[in-house]
Amino acid sequence: MSNNLILKDISKSFDKFQAVEKINLEIKKGEFLTLLGPSGCGKTTTLRMVAGFEAPTSGEIIYNGKVINDLTPQKRNFGIVFQSYALFPHMKVSENVAFGLKMHKYPKDKIESRVDEFLDIVGLKKHKHKYPPELSGGMQQRVALARALAPSPEVLLLDEPLSALDAKIRVKLRAEIKELQTELGITTIYVTHDQEEALSISDRVVVMNHGRIEQIDKPVEIYKKPTSRYVADFVGTSNFFEGELNDGILKTKNCNITINNTNGIIAGNVTAAIRPEQIELIPEGAKINENVIEGKLIVIIYLGLIVRLIIRKNDHEIIIDILEKNFTKLELERGQNIKIHFPPTDFLIFNN
Repeated sequence: MSNNLILKDISKSFDKFQAVEKINLEIKKGEFLTLLGPSGCGKTTTLRMVAGFEAPTSGEIIYNGKVINDLTPQKRNFGIVFQSYALFPHMKVSENVAFGLKMHKYPKDKIESRVDEFLDIVGLKKHKHKYPPELSGGMQQRVALARALAPSPEVLLLDEPLSALDAKIRVKLRAEIKELQTELGITTIYVTHDQEEALSISDRVVVMNHGRIEQIDKPVEIYKKPTSRYVADFVGTSNFFEGELNDGILKTKNCNITINNTNGIIAGNVTAAIRPEQIELIPEGAKINENVIEGKLIVIIYLGLIVRLIIRKNDHEIIIDILEKNFTKLELERGQNIKIHFPPTDFLIFNN
């Protein structure tokens, strides 16, 4: 019997609004899977159906080989962590964690030691006698995580758990969540709109759009080999060129581009995409004959390790990312004309 979690043809509609449409997905035991997409794409509705807070309009949710559509959230043995923490402000930290154990009918004589064990795991044992309002947002989220994990759920569900926190705390806490998930080996479904978050902690990422799955893959594949323009645009940054492709040459409004890997598309109206870090600045004196354009440098953005340049060619803006140390050597300034090169092997092609 498989203890994978399977979503089979899952759909959910609210009156005339189709929130989720025919989702098919299998989450493997111990996997960290992230549902990624913008607000309104159906990711939270999907998670709520898995949790049991929403009933699918059609389709089946299968766990341990059994359809669990009709099981209440309490009977699914899934741990849930919300964006809002959902802690009881009038209960001490230890009491909040104990509440989850009592709800699962954990043996009374073992509750205290279990609470201490999981508060220790999340680094909050010394704060057990405090009340949630006395803690920072990050600490409150740790309490919520301890409460969800203490009853030993078979699946952990996290709904935008870090979106209300400051950037540095988010980065630290997401690393802690991934480390803890790996250590416990617990199957985890994580919902976020943050692409960096999804790519950094997931075993697989499910990119959603208008209630449907656009792509399911490992983070590196989602970034390097997006299967649609939507994914290439939503995950990371891309430069897009629309035009007519014929025999490896894309004719656009501003230039002709040679493309070596056309993904089996021989001819037609297409969109080509290239990541900012793949575009090259041409040094003085270099002789490159194809895929070279000259444009005006209009924006310089310092991002720490990299510097983002935006150049304009006629009415088309192109984004280039270069290492900060290389930028310093080049002594570039706004307003000057610079030449750039598009490596013909680095484009992705999508049918329009």
